[in-house]
Amino acid sequence: MPEEKQSIHLRPMIERDLPAAFGLSQQARWPHRLEDWQQAWALGAGVVAVANGETVGTALRWLWGENRATLGLVIVDERYRGQGIARAMVQTLVAPLADYQLHLVATEQGKPLYRQLGFIEQGRLEQHQCRELPAREAEPSPEGVTLRPASPRDLSTLAELDFAACGMRRQPLLETLLSSAGQALVLERRGIVVGFAMRRRFGHGNMIGPVVAPELASAVALIDALCRPCTGQFVRVDTPQANSLGPWLVARGLPRVDTPAIMVRGTPHRPDPGAVQTFALVSQALS
Repeated sequence: MPEEKQSIHLRPMIERDLPAAFGLSQQARWPHRLEDWQQAWALGAGVVAVANGETVGTALRWLWGENRATLGLVIVDERYRGQGIARAMVQTLVAPLADYQLHLVATEQGKPLYRQLGFIEQGRLEQHQCRELPAREAEPSPEGVTLRPASPRDLSTLAELDFAACGMRRQPLLETLLSSAGQALVLERRGIVVGFAMRRRFGHGNMIGPVVAPELASAVALIDALCRPCTGQFVRVDTPQANSLGPWLVARGLPRVDTPAIMVRGTPHRPDPGAVQTFALVSQALS
């Protein structure tokens, strides 16, 4: 039986909490590796709930610029659910962020809590994945568009494109991803970088994201190029449903497996008409 509620306390997450956090995500059947937890914690900050010296809950937040933040990796040990632990952890994280626009991706179980805390559903995210990506002929690129490998010299440009798409200043995140990506591409039109995409190791295999592009055809060209080396491997893409990438992903052999809710507290970011959009997320927590 779990301990009484008053025996549970919160404290800041530290590095040695990560193996226990990984264990909680395994219990919840989330795909995160210990390495994924390490990267997420290094980029942000979190709290843990502790009962009798045992970590029984986690929650993290990431600050992206002066007034944007994301929340994620909110997990409570199944033995301790229903005691308000998730609420306490989230409230602790958001208390200093009254003026921030806060963004998260919620499971069906988590949605009621987030609604009570002022979050409003802004659409759905489509999670597409397959265990063994089928082979397929390459998609033709849009006319006038070329792809090339991204390099560290592109970082500031990628950060500006990402900011235009999502409204968050995430250069430290992009720098980390660029240095560890299995493959990173930029999309150029007349020699000007107008989009980018990355593929990295995450969870069960390959995660494609972020993907930032000016229109659907360019996003397809980027994702298809990143898919080609992954024939027979696990591939996952998380895409906002509103961007209409889902049907192509299904045709490419990546069925939709989940549709969690995108929730925001504060004024949602709206990309300028005709500007770049986010076609695939880094991850549900970091985006």
